[in-house]
Amino acid sequence: MRGGRDAARRGLTAAAALLLVAAPSPARAAPPRPTAPAAGDDPAAAPAAPRAGAAPARSAPARSAPARSMDVEAAQAILAVQGLDGWLLAQSGDRNSVAAELVAPTGAPQHPWFYFVPAMGEPALVVHQADVAAFEGKAGRRVEYADQRELRTGLRGVLKGSRKVAMEYAPRSRIPTLTRVDAATVGLVRGFGVKVSSSAELVQFTKSLWGPDGRVAHYVAIHHLARLKDAALAYLGAELRARRKVTELDLQRFLQRGFEVRGLEGPPPIIAAGEDTADPRYAPGAGRAAVIQRGDLLLIDLSARVADAPRPIYARLAWVAYVGDAVPARYADTFRAVASSRDATVKFVEDRIARKRVVKGFEADRAARSVLVEARLGDKFIHRTGHSLDTNLFGDGANLDDRDSHDTRNLVMGSGFTIGPGVYQRGDFGMRSIVDVYIARKGLEVTSPAQQTITPVLAP
Repeated sequence: MRGGRDAARRGLTAAAALLLVAAPSPARAAPPRPTAPAAGDDPAAAPAAPRAGAAPARSAPARSAPARSMDVEAAQAILAVQGLDGWLLAQSGDRNSVAAELVAPTGAPQHPWFYFVPAMGEPALVVHQADVAAFEGKAGRRVEYADQRELRTGLRGVLKGSRKVAMEYAPRSRIPTLTRVDAATVGLVRGFGVKVSSSAELVQFTKSLWGPDGRVAHYVAIHHLARLKDAALAYLGAELRARRKVTELDLQRFLQRGFEVRGLEGPPPIIAAGEDTADPRYAPGAGRAAVIQRGDLLLIDLSARVADAPRPIYARLAWVAYVGDAVPARYADTFRAVASSRDATVKFVEDRIARKRVVKGFEADRAARSVLVEARLGDKFIHRTGHSLDTNLFGDGANLDDRDSHDTRNLVMGSGFTIGPGVYQRGDFGMRSIVDVYIARKGLEVTSPAQQTITPVLAP
């Protein structure tokens, strides 16, 4: 009984944070330190340089986050605060990563399944007879089906008495990433006379909270990314001084090898040089990789997580360099504006938290954008300010976005996200500066290095 009360108390605490998002103070906590330096911290142990003409780097195979027990009673407390009768996690294929991580079936079920968490009572699983083994040990009763008729009957029975449930479906929210369930499945549920509400806030307090293990894993990942960035710039400088050709793909491959050595997984590093930096979506590939030359602006954008961590939270780091010994004024001035926008956004969120006031994703985006508008660069800032970080690079929490969408979700304690404004001069050059941040009990933590000036690669 006491365990149940404790879980409910945790849920009510989360629900209160959902409404208040209050943190006691803006003081930054000291980051956890990796237990031991990884191979490659010593320059002598840096990853080997790529061979000339090496194939483009490939991303690590997609891998689900390790199974994590869902705190059913905490979720039920949030449901009660929101006035919902339950949360229906639905999966058909592999579209709903929220359901996959929270329910965590083993293997790959071949048929649609549903896991219903009611506001009160035990959960219920609706599963095909052929997939039962994938759900052994999951909490709640099990309803098996053999065909579509039995699926409908079983799901109708599970939802009996429910008037309004949460699902990963929000087509009118202007936040496309909130929709992970197809319209046909939602139509099936509505056909039972049940209204469907977005599960966005539930997801924030289940999948997107880092937890102690996730926070440590994130700090370890950002430690490695910072070291790899330094190693890549040193390698590039050494190669150019020796008059050896280095392409964007060569540098990408160098960093990808570093991921492997350090036990990281993530998408291929983004390397953009010269005019390629002007495209915020640019990534090198076969037949699309420039030679890095003296006088080029260079952007390195790295994202990874620790592959074997109990809760592998992503980290992201972007860094701007100049291939020369003295950074031209036009680059330095633009970067100064970008960094000012980034730092002003950090301060905006930090101040709101210190005053125990709610911060919504779109508000932080506006704070960043206003600085660049004042610098007469607002029309060159052509993407959102930041995105949620959790076990996915583009996580399921609130994004700092009032451009691609109008994200009205709160930035909540225990979650993390990027702050990364950018400026892009079409056909000429572009840059962005990204920091990762985490909302802790003691205030906002900036978890990654905050670049203040462009790094000259060939400085003496």
